Amino acid sequence: MYQGVLFAFPAILTSAVSDATGRLSNAYNGAENAVVAAERYPFSVSVTLNNKHICGGFIDKPRFIVTTASCVCQKTTSQIQVTVGELSLVLPDSAELKLQVQPITVHEAYDNTTRFNDVAMLEMSQVMEFGPSVNYIVFTEVSGSLAIIMGRGAFDETKMMSIELRGARINSPASCDVFSTDVFDEKTMFCWGRSGYDSGVRPCQYDEGSPLFYPTFATTLYATGIVSKNLGCGDGHIFETIYTWPMVYNDWILRVGGPQH
Repeated sequence: MYQGVLFAFPAILTSAVSDATGRLSNAYNGAENAVVAAERYPFSVSVTLNNKHICGGFIDKPRFIVTTASCVCQKTTSQIQVTVGELSLVLPDSAELKLQVQPITVHEAYDNTTRFNDVAMLEMSQVMEFGPSVNYIVFTEVSGSLAIIMGRGAFDETKMMSIELRGARINSPASCDVFSTDVFDEKTMFCWGRSGYDSGVRPCQYDEGSPLFYPTFATTLYATGIVSKNLGCGDGHIFETIYTWPMVYNDWILRVGGPQH
């Protein structure tokens, strides 16, 4: 069993919400644009629309993926696929596996305008075999001053996405006051990121659905949130991003997919 990852968020946003949710364009462990191996984050998946990457997600159970409702809302199972064990979007990886989706379950209270209740689950057509490059992540409450974001999203709002999985450390926010209550629900969302500290690092378009996670020990990670939205990765001053708070939806996740164990 892969140990680690839990969800958690705090935030608030203005009415001009961008569909572009972030950029991983600076330091991760001191290295610019750090590419990470699939084995490092085996829970990471690529959600594709007609074979094109559109957002991230993560493995919750052997047949279930968690992502955002905004990623898959109004899509059909014939359009959506999930790729696991993948590092590069271009070159084949030895552990890479493309999976067909059966039911797409969007949270029944999801609001496509505000992105409130921005969570969805995808059931795979087959059971995933867990190993070094494919495994699930655990979510629960966490705290701390640093977290890790990873994904294959765009570097900026030109929509040039990364072809490889990248990761970066980002700081906890001083506050979430940059967001207004019409786009931020503190009961189901939180914000993460800190302007002035996270030089050039934040989620961008195509990173929606990717997990924010908190490192505790060398081999243990805890998922704290799901990338939902921000003010756009082209803004040079605001780095706070809004995340869906998965622990709030624990009962819903259990009802749709059952327990992890």
